[in-house]
Amino acid sequence: MSHSIDIPDNQQTSLRTWLRLLSAGNSVRKDLQSRLLAKHGISLSRFDILANLYRAPEGGIRLSELSRQLMVSNGNVTQVLTPLVKEGLVERNQCEDDARAAVAKLSKKGQHLFEKMAKDHASWVSGIFGNMTPEEQKNLTAILDKIVLSDNI
Repeated sequence: MSHSIDIPDNQQTSLRTWLRLLSAGNSVRKDLQSRLLAKHGISLSRFDILANLYRAPEGGIRLSELSRQLMVSNGNVTQVLTPLVKEGLVERNQCEDDARAAVAKLSKKGQHLFEKMAKDHASWVSGIFGNMTPEEQKNLTAILDKIVLSDNI
């Protein structure tokens, strides 16, 4: 049995755009995940944590701030971070000014690995957008910024 909902044309266009955006994002994530696992044996989630720690101040970053930057829960950060600590890629310490908080930073080993992966990652991302001109990429970025900065979110 087939059902249909009467949705105005402008909303149908928005729904199609939303589904295309989700599909594109999922395709890119799957591709990058597959490449990172194949070449470096690391998940995209771990790569994202290493990337944020690489950009963090030299003393590290609070785990709560890391979870905010990654837009995931504190528990998710802890779950992904713990193996990175065990592998010697990340150092986790108690925060000096708040004993309840933890701070994470890249170890030298983690920094070296991230720098190797970042070059590959940049090349892969460039390839993904290779069929778009730089101008088209700038336009896409501007359109996505309109969504992210919208008062409707």
